[in-house]
Parts: sequence; C-alpha cells; structure tokens
Amino acid sequence: MLLAILKDARKRSHRHQGGFTLVELLVVIAILGVLAAIVLFNISGVNSSAACNGMKTDGATIQGAADLYWNTYGVYPVGQNSPATIPSTPTSVPVGFDVATPAAGTYVNEQELLMANLLHSATSGWNTAAPPPAGTEIFTYKASPPQGTIHGVIQGNNSPTCVYN
Repeated sequence: MLLAILKDARKRSHRHQGGFTLVELLVVIAILGVLAAIVLFNISGVNSSAACNGMKTDGATIQGAADLYWNTYGVYPVGQNSPATIPSTPTSVPVGFDVATPAAGTYVNEQELLMANLLHSATSGWNTAAPPPAGTEIFTYKASPPQGTIHGVIQGNNSPTCVYN
C-alpha cells in the first residue's frame, strides 16, 4: 500500500509540462550578456574614431586654405585676433599679425580664412580662451621647414593616433 501511494505521488509530481529548467535559462542569459558586452565594446570606440577622422579632414581643409591664403597674400593667417582683417596686398599686413613663416605653436586664424572665402565654416571653439574645452579641435603651425605646415589635435584626447600632421 505504501508503495502504491509513492507511485501515485510520483505520477502527480511529473506533470509533463513543457518548459525550460532554471539552469537552461541562466545559461542562455549568460550567453546573451557576453554577446551584448562584445557588441557594446566594439561600438564604444565609434564616436571617438569619428571625431578623430573629422579632425583630420578639417586639418586637411585648413591646410589647403592656409596654403591658398599664402599664395594670395604672401603670408599665413596667424593668431586669434578679432575682428580679423585680411590684407589688401602683401605689404599692407599689420606688424604682429600675419607672417610669412609662422612660429611653431602659433594658432591658425580661421576667421581670416573665412573672410577670404577659403573656408565655409570655422571649427567649433577655435578662438576660445586658453585652455579650450575638451573636444575642441586645435590647429597650430608646426616648426619650419616646411613653412606653414599645420598640426591638429583634439583637446583632451591624448591618443597619439588622433593627430593631424
């Protein structure tokens, strides 16, 4: 009789319901978590990579505009003077502003490049007071030779690969 009661209890405990065990669910959740971490890790570098590529493109554009400015006026636009002035002739350049051979670390004056119609827009925050906010593209002249070579970095980004020239 006891044997019959245990047999009946076993039949009632095995209810043949379809479903997953707790262990199976935990394994699937762990696999999904690992896949999500891999995807998020790969996506996280996309924004900084895009900013770096944008800075390099802006640097090439500004380099070309500065070279055209030099071809036209015989000097490079330097400084952060405001309001910016473009020389009417190479001899009318005010002393202390534009120079034929800019010193290393001198800022590129994007406002003058805009006024000369060599750029369509300046980079954000190019003429802010020091120190510029993080994320600002900074373009300066490198030491000569060659004269007028532009160097660009993103303020706050210490990556050695994110540099123009």
